Amino acid sequence: MGKNNIEKKSFGFSILRVVIGFWHNIIFYRKIIIINKQNIPKEGNVIFTPNHQNALMDALALIFNIKRQLVFVARADIFAKKSIAAILYYIKILPIYRIRDGFDSLKKNEETFAKVVDVVKERNGLVILPEGNHGGRRKLRPLKKGFARIAFQSEEANNFGLDLKIVPVGIDYDNYESIRSNLTLNFGEPVSVSDYYKIYKENAPLALTKIKEKLAESISKLMIDIRSNAYYELYDNLRNLYSDRYCQNLGFPNGDQPHKFKADKLLIDKLEKFEEEKPLEIKALQGLVGKYVKGIKNANISSSYFEKGPKPIITILLKSVVLFLVLPLYLYGLILNTLPYQISLASTKIFKDRQFFSSAKLAISLFAFPIFYALETLLFFVIVDQFHWLYFLLSMIVGGVISWILHNGILNNLMDWRLFLLKTRRVKVYKLLRLMLDNIFEKTDEIVTGY
Repeated sequence: MGKNNIEKKSFGFSILRVVIGFWHNIIFYRKIIIINKQNIPKEGNVIFTPNHQNALMDALALIFNIKRQLVFVARADIFAKKSIAAILYYIKILPIYRIRDGFDSLKKNEETFAKVVDVVKERNGLVILPEGNHGGRRKLRPLKKGFARIAFQSEEANNFGLDLKIVPVGIDYDNYESIRSNLTLNFGEPVSVSDYYKIYKENAPLALTKIKEKLAESISKLMIDIRSNAYYELYDNLRNLYSDRYCQNLGFPNGDQPHKFKADKLLIDKLEKFEEEKPLEIKALQGLVGKYVKGIKNANISSSYFEKGPKPIITILLKSVVLFLVLPLYLYGLILNTLPYQISLASTKIFKDRQFFSSAKLAISLFAFPIFYALETLLFFVIVDQFHWLYFLLSMIVGGVISWILHNGILNNLMDWRLFLLKTRRVKVYKLLRLMLDNIFEKTDEIVTGY
């Protein structure tokens, strides 16, 4: 699979998609939530346009959760080395050139646009990241017009007979960097390019602007879009602090997705109105939330734990005893899995941009774990026992899963102890933090009911 036939379906790519997709969807992420899946066209000519916050992970989110051999458009500078370019073409990525790549290089876009038309006509699906580059904030940045030019040029090359649809996509991560976090994909209603045919024929620049505005409005509704610059941290902190309480107040069965997304969107809308009408009060709220978040961080306790309050000492002690008894299981899985895991974490150090951290962890872990499992099994086969190597291999995999579960259990138990000691040994600090949290909830309750 190369550039010349990138639009064709590839059996090799299908196998690669299944293997890496398993690691991405089942191993790397704890859960993938898809909202409004009915908006994904089952057939036809489609361009998917997601928001772009987490580097390569945004592209992989679509690759492994849409049943098409999608082709991507990416900035041309990553194609500089021929070896890298060959890999990128194989995984169905096309280069798009910008002025910063050199004015003469813009001519190469004609070849890319021609290929894009082939991709669209093959009905595999094209993915364009309309923001142009990624940003590590839950905020929709201004869209570029590249996606619109590609859409109209594709239609124009086919006398506007493609019936091309643009599907807006909202992507949200519980945590940009953590392994075993949740990923949410939200698909919007398709935008038909043919609806802008008349405007395009009369005034092409105006048509580009109109469809860009329509898409920006659509994507914003599908993602967590915090538009406030002055109070971004306040919005984001309240979104996490108040979410479970708000979901309960709204009558949702729990604070999981997609309920959390709906609650967050409502909260952000109300905070925007509050910011506009009460500038002094929102500044005071920012100070209160900032002090609380700092206090919780200094105590090394998560706010969700603090909100629920400390568990009874007998419960904490019993959990500690159980964890101590199963410590050998934890250590067995830890010892056999720690090297590939630590190598995956260490891979992030080669990037200055934190938004590449999860991409590095995914890529390195995909290779590190199978390689180390093979090497450790080979050593067991040669040195220890030639007849039970398969049981040893299975025990490494199962041990890794058990170790991960127990590791989280140990961390939670430590959190229980810290919270208990905070309440019993640092009474004034605990009471102050509790008072601040109650005041935050009380004020936020007023905002959501008053706006």
